[in-house]
Amino acid sequence: MGQLSTVLYCQHWTNWRRLLGIFIILSILTNCAALAQSRLVSGRVTDGKGNALPGVSILIKNTSAGTTADADGKYSINVADPSATLTYSFIGFNTESHPVGNQSVIDVTMTENTAQLNEVIVTALGIKKEARTIGYTAQEIAGSQLVKAREPNPINSLVGKIAGLTVAPSAELLGKPQLILRGSTNLLLVVDGVPINSDTWNVSADDIATYTVLKGPNAAALYGFRGQNGAILITTKRGTGDKNRVEVDVNSSTMVEPGFVAVPDRQSEYGFGVNYQYAYGNNLYDSDGKFRRTNIWGPRFEGQAVPQYDSPVDPTTGIRQGTPWVSRGANNFRDFMQMGVLSTNNVSIASSGEKHDLRLSISNNYQKGMVPNTRLNVTNFNLNSGINFTDRLRFEGNMNLSLQNSPNIPQASSGPEGETYIFQVYGSSSWSVKDMRDYYKGPQGVPGVKQYYAEYGRGNNPYFVSYEWLNEHRKTDLYGYARLTYKLNDHINLAARTQVTTWNQFRTEKVPFSAITYKTPDLRQGDYREDRRNLFENNTDLLVSFDKNLNRDFHLNAIAGGNLRLFSYNSSWATTDFLIVPGVYDFSNSKNPVQAYNFRSDMQVLSGYYTADLTFRNYLTLSTTGRVDKLSTLPAATRNIFYPSASVSTVVSDYLNLPRAISFLKLRGSYANVRGANTQAMIGSAYQAVTGNSVSSLIGYGSEITTSYDGPNYVNQNSYTISKLYNNQPSASYTGNLANASLKSFTVKSYEFGLDAKFLGNRLGLDVTHFTSINGPQIFQLPVASSSGFYNETVNAVTTQKNGWEVALSGSVLKNPTGLSWDVLANWSTFKERLKSIYDGQTSINLSGPDHVFTIGDRLDGYYGYKYLRSPDGQIIQSSTGVPLTTPAGTNYKKLLGYTNPDYVWSINNRFAYKNVNFSFQFDGRVGGVIYDQVYAYATNSGNQMETVTGDLGAARLKEWQSTNGGTVAATPAYVGPGVVITNGTVQFDNAGNISNLSELQFAPNQKAVTVQTYEQGIYNSYNGASIDEKYMVSKTYGKLREVILGYTLPARLLAGRRIRSVNVSLVGRNLLYFAQRKDFDLDQYGIGFNSATQSTLRNPSLQSATTRRLGININLTF
Repeated sequence: MGQLSTVLYCQHWTNWRRLLGIFIILSILTNCAALAQSRLVSGRVTDGKGNALPGVSILIKNTSAGTTADADGKYSINVADPSATLTYSFIGFNTESHPVGNQSVIDVTMTENTAQLNEVIVTALGIKKEARTIGYTAQEIAGSQLVKAREPNPINSLVGKIAGLTVAPSAELLGKPQLILRGSTNLLLVVDGVPINSDTWNVSADDIATYTVLKGPNAAALYGFRGQNGAILITTKRGTGDKNRVEVDVNSSTMVEPGFVAVPDRQSEYGFGVNYQYAYGNNLYDSDGKFRRTNIWGPRFEGQAVPQYDSPVDPTTGIRQGTPWVSRGANNFRDFMQMGVLSTNNVSIASSGEKHDLRLSISNNYQKGMVPNTRLNVTNFNLNSGINFTDRLRFEGNMNLSLQNSPNIPQASSGPEGETYIFQVYGSSSWSVKDMRDYYKGPQGVPGVKQYYAEYGRGNNPYFVSYEWLNEHRKTDLYGYARLTYKLNDHINLAARTQVTTWNQFRTEKVPFSAITYKTPDLRQGDYREDRRNLFENNTDLLVSFDKNLNRDFHLNAIAGGNLRLFSYNSSWATTDFLIVPGVYDFSNSKNPVQAYNFRSDMQVLSGYYTADLTFRNYLTLSTTGRVDKLSTLPAATRNIFYPSASVSTVVSDYLNLPRAISFLKLRGSYANVRGANTQAMIGSAYQAVTGNSVSSLIGYGSEITTSYDGPNYVNQNSYTISKLYNNQPSASYTGNLANASLKSFTVKSYEFGLDAKFLGNRLGLDVTHFTSINGPQIFQLPVASSSGFYNETVNAVTTQKNGWEVALSGSVLKNPTGLSWDVLANWSTFKERLKSIYDGQTSINLSGPDHVFTIGDRLDGYYGYKYLRSPDGQIIQSSTGVPLTTPAGTNYKKLLGYTNPDYVWSINNRFAYKNVNFSFQFDGRVGGVIYDQVYAYATNSGNQMETVTGDLGAARLKEWQSTNGGTVAATPAYVGPGVVITNGTVQFDNAGNISNLSELQFAPNQKAVTVQTYEQGIYNSYNGASIDEKYMVSKTYGKLREVILGYTLPARLLAGRRIRSVNVSLVGRNLLYFAQRKDFDLDQYGIGFNSATQSTLRNPSLQSATTRRLGININLTF
């Protein structure tokens, strides 16, 4: 069966390649043949007072060809047919129509109609609707606004642009942004109406005409379970609006990264060592055989003689001599990092005629990483074409090919290969990174076998990691669709569409000899790994649409259709178990048997759906949608799923006499019931898919690399799990989760209401939305008695409720087409999620992600950890050993340390224009919430944090050093922790982790002195096994000056008579300022605290690369 599936898959792919080839040739030939002679029509558009109207849309009636008026209200358009009619439309004005005839100049005066809003917005399935008829929330932004102050990943540019959408950009090379809409992740990505199953690197920002965000299931119910959290719709650019004319557009952007806005700060007063002592190369392992990581609790830099990495060795005795102990590498991190570069270039060719439109585009995104020997190339090819074979029959198609390639992607993790780990956590300034460039320098280093480093055996040379420990990445990504529409009559259209998304990814890891990996056993003999992943998805739709005025009062627009989704995914992951010969990266060179894992999944979804809009007198619209999915991931008895939704919108200002200040007022409300089951948005390696464990559990370091998936997760299947080889023999274990033949899909019920208003002649806009989302009962692994032979049972167990608000405020503060204009856009949003109900009437449940027993009504984003124990007057209770006293370890002893989701998210964007000059800037941020600062925790434990050399800690550390007589004797403890000690009584705890006999205890001020190292490591490593998390919590409140753009457009008169039509040059900046409680990491990257889809809370985030600021220039030329 597997071979047959593979054959069918290959045949299917082969047929698609042939079809796409024919499509490309047909599109190009048809478009080239369609160019003909035409008439150039120009003119000026003004209002009733003679003021220019910039941005007016001018279209050739019954076609997609058109243009827009410039800042002076002027326009020009090529018209081939003298009988054609031009339509002029603009928000707040009546649409005008003018026949062309033999005219070459048509000036138009438009009349205001403040009671009508004719904005058109793209909705689910790519259907265009008037904004006034939509009863749910959808927000749109033009792609042209996001291509100047660029981000490497185009989706990152949406940050701060949409109310309720949080974009948490990654600072890593090829890092994936976290997208959160109304507190939910796993958003559906749709291009030209068709879902694509891929990342967002494969879409060029220069090919995007608009982004439309459908907020929540109310807007995206037509996509079924894939739209349960909302969708981002991308509409790509098509042929030029000017008929019979070829337009060439060139866009070039270059940005550099000259510095950091969020980077850990470290002390440079003390060097490597422990207890103020240091000896080069000694004590690599603890007494229990565990590898001893480097600490920075060594001697103070005072120029004393200390044997070091570059000290001379006595040729007679072989003893390493002492050299001055000084701070040589206070700027090691900045000296090591290079200036990053982001270069993006796009060339597009577009044309349009009476019966065709065509756009070809090629984009290249080159990113030079700040870590040496890291870079990324992404090249995108895009073809969009449409052909009118007859007045009734039209073909449209799109193909996008993306090629990603990198010889080395740096790993920013809490492990020995991450630059933050090497420099900022466990890196001392006792050595200079400039001395490490020759990473095989002898006699310590041996080329290809043994690295040279300042700290023998305890860490990795950063240049050795960059040039020898390589992580290669290659990915080919192809998606496209073909659509055929037939106009049966004036009211009925038929359409057939098929779409393919397919990608393959190949990654390798080459671990050189002598690399420290924390793998067990610690042989340091290198490794080689391969990770292959392939995905194929096909969606085919058949649709029929109906659009008609039923009578003078009612208008009906309806669509019905069906969809077949075929999904296939396979992956493999293999690793050597140490190498025999250094530098030979091949599985045949494995010292022990190769460990290999394979994973495959298939899924089929058969769907039927409809949408219907009934409008009464153009001011009251009732909309309903319905979709039925037959989903193969559910048991046979429950796999048919129905998703209904309904919405109503009414333009109150059309039938009520409102104050003159109110130009437009629409009220709206909607309901949706979307279901889903047993699918997951992302997937890791085949090793993780098969064993359920991250690869770090096998290889000792790193983090799981995830890719887009949206396929079955098999949580409700009883199966064997393949485990790591045991005594060189394969092993497998039966699942501990009991499958449920009656398992049902979970439900997301969403209620939404709001208003859209315009004031003062449409100068001020206000959109307000309140939403309630009831999610569940979600599929959950409920613990069962071990006597059953299982640990958990798969059941529908947990229901949560989310409530929130979104506000978008837009305004034209100044509006002067010939002078200064000022536009403002502000967004604000907030939400909270609570536990609503639990399986079988229970009142509490332990969610393993947050590690807390929740009761009904609790907020789910609480961070629970261990706190300082305090006396009745609030002072810290110190133990008899001089470090803080803590509770025993255990779930019941953890306390609420704060909530991880922000109280609200905000942004404000200002745009100024004066004649040909434009200037804009955006501030955005979040307020409230807490997060565990992993960098701060690591660095205080290692002695590298600035806090350990300042204030009381710094004074005590200096005093202790002075007591060692230059490090020759043990230090006299000098730090007395604040608080009290117990002088009478013994602490007793209740089941909730509280001191039950607090009133019976007697206290006295703490006078027990310990070393600073003992105190800080006692907090991190704990006294009774419970690390004091409270110390490392930090507020998630932050603000950023996200982007600044200063642009100039060359006056049209200077280009008159030339081939070039327009020139725009912009100076841009991104991430210029960052405001936060601590700046050792970027809070921007952690947008969500609790994820209801996985019942997990963000706890201890991994180390991240330093966030940079960018400066650059963007040039746009149109021919």
